Amino acid sequence: MIRYFLKVFSNHFRQGRTLFLLSVFGVALGVASVLSIQIINHNAIGAFSAGIEAVSGEADLSVLSSTHTFSEDLYPEVLSLAGVSAAWPLYRIDVSLADRKNFFLEIIGVDFFTTTLLPWSDSGEDFSQFLFHPWVAVNPSLAQEMGWSVGDSITVSSGSQKADLTIGALVDFQKISPLASRKLAVMDIGQIQALLGVRGQIHQVDIQLQEGVDRGEVARQLRTKLGPSVRVVTPQQREQQAASLMNSFRLNLTALSLISLFVGVFLVHTTTQAGLVRRRSEFGLLRSLGATRGQVLGIILAEVITLGLLGVLLGLPLGYW
Repeated sequence: MIRYFLKVFSNHFRQGRTLFLLSVFGVALGVASVLSIQIINHNAIGAFSAGIEAVSGEADLSVLSSTHTFSEDLYPEVLSLAGVSAAWPLYRIDVSLADRKNFFLEIIGVDFFTTTLLPWSDSGEDFSQFLFHPWVAVNPSLAQEMGWSVGDSITVSSGSQKADLTIGALVDFQKISPLASRKLAVMDIGQIQALLGVRGQIHQVDIQLQEGVDRGEVARQLRTKLGPSVRVVTPQQREQQAASLMNSFRLNLTALSLISLFVGVFLVHTTTQAGLVRRRSEFGLLRSLGATRGQVLGIILAEVITLGLLGVLLGLPLGYW
């Protein structure tokens, strides 16, 4: 029966090659869609978490705006709170490259005069050049891809604002956190506010606490002192918030991908149904020769399973790709 199945299967493939390939491709597309969406979601959350680790290091708390930005006048109030060991402000902005369409850098503005050791500040690079001209540090992998070297000038824009920046240093953020985005870059917070952002505004203040201090109590005091315009969260809470924001988007994409998978299954069903109609005389002949109902059903199911398995085997590498 197995030999008969293989022979008949190859004959039907030659006779209905287009329908067979269409069915396999339909299943493969559905499987690839489901898998790729899960991978994209996992990588997005991983990149967000890695970005926090690469920029904020081992911050115990972060002060974030309830809207978009908040006044940098709140920064001294954070530093003055009992239990705070160190704090440093951050300004985030996405900029586009003038010579590359649809290519964006995520630039983080930091205070290089802070007494806190930032995660990458012991990389051996000279960060003092920002005192003399607009300056940005980028990933070595991105610099290699774009053909940049230290000292090269690039033009970036954010909305209607444009600025010429010098590649001042190469900092491998992915050594700190392997999943960190290669498009992550840093520059002086004062320069990024003046050239591309809004003066006097910041997006975030990262905080390190003194040993033995109750993090929950400090967070409560910060909320009381700074008012409702800001949120005080831990790095773990930020990751959870990012994941929850993506859940609805992921649900929509997953539903669409499951529709693709359903279409693939429907194609297999249609192919099998058409084959049953064409092969009624063949199955009747098999039954007259002594084949049981179970053996005939086994042949039909084996063909369906083979179509599905071929679609899955093709869809898995396609989804990863």
